[in-house]
Formats: sequence, C-alpha cells, structure tokens
Amino acid sequence: MKKYIVYVLSIILLFSTTFIKVQADTISKEELINRLNTDMASLYKLANYYKDSIDGKVLNTYYKNQVRSGDPIYAYIPAYGEEHGGKDTVLNEREFLGYTKTNQSVPNPQYGWDIGWDKVRIAKWAMNEPWKTLGYANSYFTKKEVSVPGVGDNAIEQAIQLGVDMVYGGKRYSQIKAKDCNISVSGDPIVHKVGEKPDAGWINYVHIVIPPTETTWGQGRIYKANGNYMGIPIAAFELIGPNLTVTLECAQSEGVGVRNDDAVKASAIVKSTFDENVDTTYKWTVKGDTTGTIYQEKEESACKFTGYGEGASQGSAIIPSEGSEFDAVFDLEFIMPREPVTISFEINPSKDPEESIYTDNKVSKNISWIRYDIATADYTLYYDELTKELEHDLAGGGIPGSVESPSQSLWRWNGNLTGGLNVDIEDNDGALSDAKVKDDTNPPVDEAAESVTRSPIIKGMIDRQDYGDFYLPNLSNPVRKMVVSYEGDVERNYTYHTSHWVYCCTNEDGSSHEVLCTGCDTYNGSGTQSGIFQPGEDRISITTQVYNGRENMPHVAARDFKKEIDDNTHTSLAKTIWWESDEYPMLVQRWMKHVFLTEPEEYEAIQGQYERIFTQQNKATVEWGISKSMSSIYEEDLNSAKRKSTNKSDYPHVPFATDRDLQRQYKYPFKSGYYFNPAGEYTLTIRTEIYKDEAKETQEHKALVDEVLQSFKYGSNMTYVDEGSQYQLKLEIDDPEATTAAEGLLDIQRDYTYVTEYEIPYSPDAVGFTHTYFKEILEGYEESNTQDSKDDYKYREYIQEGQYICKVVEETTVTITVNPDNEKCYTFGGMKNGKYYMTAWLNDVDVSSITNVPGMMLKGVNTEKQLDEIALQVHGSMYDDLNN
Repeated sequence: MKKYIVYVLSIILLFSTTFIKVQADTISKEELINRLNTDMASLYKLANYYKDSIDGKVLNTYYKNQVRSGDPIYAYIPAYGEEHGGKDTVLNEREFLGYTKTNQSVPNPQYGWDIGWDKVRIAKWAMNEPWKTLGYANSYFTKKEVSVPGVGDNAIEQAIQLGVDMVYGGKRYSQIKAKDCNISVSGDPIVHKVGEKPDAGWINYVHIVIPPTETTWGQGRIYKANGNYMGIPIAAFELIGPNLTVTLECAQSEGVGVRNDDAVKASAIVKSTFDENVDTTYKWTVKGDTTGTIYQEKEESACKFTGYGEGASQGSAIIPSEGSEFDAVFDLEFIMPREPVTISFEINPSKDPEESIYTDNKVSKNISWIRYDIATADYTLYYDELTKELEHDLAGGGIPGSVESPSQSLWRWNGNLTGGLNVDIEDNDGALSDAKVKDDTNPPVDEAAESVTRSPIIKGMIDRQDYGDFYLPNLSNPVRKMVVSYEGDVERNYTYHTSHWVYCCTNEDGSSHEVLCTGCDTYNGSGTQSGIFQPGEDRISITTQVYNGRENMPHVAARDFKKEIDDNTHTSLAKTIWWESDEYPMLVQRWMKHVFLTEPEEYEAIQGQYERIFTQQNKATVEWGISKSMSSIYEEDLNSAKRKSTNKSDYPHVPFATDRDLQRQYKYPFKSGYYFNPAGEYTLTIRTEIYKDEAKETQEHKALVDEVLQSFKYGSNMTYVDEGSQYQLKLEIDDPEATTAAEGLLDIQRDYTYVTEYEIPYSPDAVGFTHTYFKEILEGYEESNTQDSKDDYKYREYIQEGQYICKVVEETTVTITVNPDNEKCYTFGGMKNGKYYMTAWLNDVDVSSITNVPGMMLKGVNTEKQLDEIALQVHGSMYDDLNN
C-alpha cells in the first residue's frame, strides 16, 4: 500500500487547496465545468459534455472522499438533480448524489453497502458483458479504449483496476458496509485482493456510469444476471504512474481448442509508459490445467523462446520506453500436451522498477485441449522381400462415435444414428503403393444406437522398387512415412415434449387445480443430437531393409591356389606344374519373394549386383621317358667288336674298336674317321587338367607341349665331316608341329588324347546341387566364409542358368626317334684322342606365359645328369687300320 499513500498525499495537497478555494467561491462552477469538458473532449472526443442543467436538473459538483476506510482520497463528482435513494443515518449520506446525462443514478462513494454479501470477491462477482443481457447496463463508454499520455492505450482498464485496488483492496466487509447497517457476514472475509481482476479484464464487466478524467474519478457498475449490481470506483488518470503493460496474443486460445502434438504459438507484447528504457525481469509459464505440470520444464513440450526472451523461459530484458518505434515482443512456441493448459506471461515480477499498477503485468490465456489420438506403427520390408501386402488396423480398431441423450425430460429417438467416419491417407513419400481403405471395413453409420465403432483397415503394397532399390548401398534401409487421419460426425434426431401444468378440472368447491399435460402440441418439439467420432491419426513408418551383396569377398583358404612346380630339379624327369586358371565372370542371382496376406509366397530371381569370378587350380604333369637308350642301341655294335667280327653288317651304328687292350680300358672305344650314327628314342608325356568355360582342346595344353618339346636337344662334341666340311652334331626341334627335324635325323610322333571334361555342377536355386567350387566364390555360404550374409540379411547367391564351367583333361605323348633311318654319320679322321660324349638333354623352359605366373621356369635335365648319354674314347683313327 505504500505507493497508494504517496499518491493519496499528493492528491490531498492538490485538492485541499482546491477545496478551500471552492468553498471560498474562488473557483466558479463554470470554471470547473470548463476543465471537465476540456478533458472529455480530449479523452473521449465529446465536446461540451457537461452543461449547467439538463431537463431542468441543475448540475451540482460534490467534493467527496472516495474511500470509507483508510486514508482519504478526495475528488469532484458531477451530478444532475437532487440527492436521492437510501440514507445512512450515521454519516447523513444519501445513496445517490443525483443523475448522469443519461438519467442514471450517480453513486455516493460515502454510502456503504447496506445489504449482505455472498462472499464472492468483487473480481469474480459479476457477469461478463452485462449489456448484452441487460439493456440498461450499456453506455457510450462501454468497452471504450482510451489512450492517455503516460498511461497507454488501456487507460480505462488500468483506472478501474487502480480504483478498485485503492477503495476495496484488502478491505473486509465490515470496513465498507454502511455505518448503520447491522448485517454481518461470517468470517468477515476480504472483499477484494489487490491486483485481482476478472478473467476477461475489467473493461468487459464494468458498465461505466461516469467516465474518469485526468483529475476526476469515474463510477461504474458490475451486474449479476438477476440485475443486482455493485458500484465500481474508477481512479483518475493522473493517479496512474509509469507502467508496464502486457497483452498476450494466441489465436489458438480463441478457437475450440488445440490438438495434442500440434504446435501452439503465443506472443507477449510489452508496452511501457516510462520515459526511458527499463531493465526488468520476465517469466513465461505453461501449466497443465489437469495435472499441474509445468511444461516449460519438460523436454517433451519442446518449448522455444524467441524474440526478447530468446532462449529462456525467464530472465531479464530491456523494455523500450514510451514512444519507441518497436514494442518488446516475447514469443513462445510449444507442443500441446494431452490436457488443457494455461499459458501466462509476467513482466516485472521482481517489481523493479516500481509501478503504480501491477495487475496488468501478468496475463494468461487458456488453451483448450482437443483429444486427438496419435498412434505409431512400424512395418518392415525385410531383406529378402520384393513386395509385401500390408493391412493396418487404423487406431488399433474400434474407433468410437456417439451422441449424448437429449437434455429434455420427455424425449424419444426419431430414426437411426447416421453419419460416417472419414479417413484421409496422406502418403507424400510413397510409402505404401495403392494405399486405400479396405472394402467393407468402414461402412456409413445407419444404426439404431447411440454409439457405434468403426474399424477401418488400411490396405496397400510395400514395393521395393518404390524405395529406389536396386541397388542401394547396403544397410541404407530407407524409411518412408505416411499419416492416416480420421474424424467424423454422427447425429440422431429426436422428438420431445416439455412437461408443464395447465389449469383444468373444477374441484367440488368450485376451485380449479393443475394437472400435468402430456399431449399439448405447443409443447412438442424436435431436435438433433450431434456427436463425433474420436479423431486422431496413425503415423505409419515403413522401413525397407537393403542388402545387395558385398563387392569384395573374404579370403577363403581353399582358394589359395598353388603357383609352383613340384620336383622341379635338373635331375627329375617327372614334374608337376600348378597354376590358377583363367578368370571367368559368373552372373549370379538371388531369390526374393512376394509376400501375400492370404496366398502362398512367390519367389523371383533377381540378378546380383556383382559378378563373381570363377578360378580353380590348373595342373600339368610333365614326364620324360627313354624308350630306347643309346646304350641299348649301341649294345649290338659293342658286342660285335668284342667278338672281333669283321662283318660290316654286324656294325649297323658304330664300328667300335676291336683291340682287346682298348676294350679293357674303355667301355666304348672308337677310332676316328669311322661312322658314329646318333641313335635313341625318347618320350614326352604331358597331361593337363585345365578349367574352361567350354569343352574343347585347350591352348594351354598345346602351348605347353610345344614349349617342352622344343627343350629337347641331342648332340655330340665329336667332329663330323660331310662332303669335306667338318661340323659338330647338334639336333634340335625348331618346329614343334613338324614330324621331322634336323634334316630327318629326328622323327617326331604326337599322340594327342582328349581324355574328358568334367562339368562343374551348379543349381540356380536351393533345390539342386551346387559344387563347392562355386560356393567358395558365392556369397551366403560357409564355404566362402559369408554365411552371415544368409543368416543376417537373408542373402544367398546362385549361379544363373546358361553358364558353363568344366575341367578339361588332355594328354599328349610325343615320341622322338633319333636317326630313324640309321643314316651313316662319319667322324673326322683327324680327331684327337680323348674322351667324347653323345648326349640327349633338356633345356629349361619358361612357362610363365602359359601359367601367368611371372618367372615360372620348368627346369631341364642338363647339368649333373642328362636325359641320355654315353661317354666314348677316341683312340687312334681309321688310318691306323689302313696302314696295317
């Protein structure tokens, strides 16, 4: 109350001087009327509002204390005509001081309450907008907005609040009743709490009898529905000091309500009548009307504070001064919970700076809640599904719709309940193909009932192609959403009869009595009860699981193919070559299914994203053999020499020396100048196992035979003569495809055999057999270390039909005959005595171009051991024999 005392003292000083002057006739009534008319013209645009008299009633001016308890507050009150109404015999005050221009009684502020009180405080006592019901409760000043410099646009609202606070604030019934009133109210409660106001503001309740001006108080009334009223003092505008006022704008508070989960937006606009900017505090509150939950503290409400209060529900802000270009606007947005809420905004809760009125610092809005059922549903198109039929029970089934019974006492239904549930499918993402309400699941309402339920089923197809697969990245799992909302109306007609009494039936004494009439047509009527289906929406989320195979397959130990040559020494005649086959890209497929609600699943082959490369272990065995060795061929000649045969026919190949001494010293003694025919027969056998995509002779087999065959060499370090020319014997195969070489001294016979081919079996589906070799390269098998793809993602690959892999087995045997015609080859008679050789050997063979293994070399037999060889001793010459 401290602030009021300050104002009261200033008013007393102001009006005490005036009072003395008025009583001393120093200020005339005309001058006072001029002052009042100046204010009326300035404030209300009413010129010459007050006159000396109206309809014979003279204008009187009263200087009255506005309060009946506490510090006095004096002000002038103009009234026409005579005082009238009740009289307080103790104070000698009449109830009314006179009349207004509109002939309404002017209340006397010194006349106390002379009736009882129902204990309902003033701010909650009256009806809203009484002028709509009580015609006499209207006036020119009703709900009038007046802008007063230093006060603001809502000056009348502030003046009413200040007047009620100053006159009645904190006062008890005993303090404001008439002095001669003997009525008491139990408990003697307070009639008004300072700052309390009606829900819609005073201006919507108060019928203004006398408007306030800058220096004079106004008078108003509030009404009960039965016409009872209460006087309301309205303070002079000059009593309203610098002030902050707030208005709260929220369009959603004006409608029927807000659905849960919808966004609510509100703006608090703070105006100031301070001359300078003020730094003050503010506070938002969002409170549940049912649970009392403070939602600005709840994360799920998603409260957002922007504008002047950016980022916080409470804090401090600088409010622009009066006349600034912009007002302070605090914005709020939150998600409507499942209950009605009250949003409140308060400026300057700390009361710093000090204001004359704080009641307009806080404003609230009630937001009604419209129950709106929201359900979520998640569906999945699994990894191995192409399409899937889907049926979704909207709202879980059983959406209720009903009407209430009529309020009349005598009624009956007239016809069925009719209406329908409307279903709206919003599928902007294309989550469900051909989405619609299943037939016969949502029929129109036409039933003899007050309540019904409907259970629509949403039907459609999830189609993988609609989600952009094939081929999306693995585990990208696109999600698409759709919303299915539902609402509807029902109604049912009824007839009714209003129960009433009529006079009839004369009694024996001639009087009449009342009877209940149930058949009077004038009391019959009809109506319609309307209701709704419980509205709501289902938020459907569909996930399409994606797995389209891995590009790179893991390591498989069984596919660590050998790339080497077994027994690859210069002494070994049999060797095995190992290498990896050529690569054969294989088209693969997976089986995916179409899932139906009532029919068996159907499977469809879908080509795999990646080709799988088939390779296997190729093998070749290379074996040299000696069919006829030199020693075996020359054995006949050697035996003839040992017998000292002189028959030339006994020496078909070589005339070895017959000297016993030479024979004892050397195995193969020979005198130069005679013939020494090369001889021997050798075999080469090559068998290959090569994987190919067609069954025919392989180029690798032929190339290997050719290369290895050309490694064969035959020669001697003896000197031979031919037609007077000397040469050393060296026999080679220049053309591996030829049947002879070295001018006929080598005969080459090939024996090629296409042994067989073994097809590597596979099945394009799970029914048949697939060879391990394929499983090792296909995803989804233990053999390829990818069983997890089958287990986790239902992914398994099969070889597409129409492809072919086989193992081709070939064998070639080559027989090389040296000097098949046993041609005479003469040696040079002048050779020096010494040790000489006749040798068959094998050179190294580079097979890297055949095996694709860099540096792979098939070692020959040509170092510590030869393929075939004899060591002979030249001792003397044929000339020795001739001279003897």
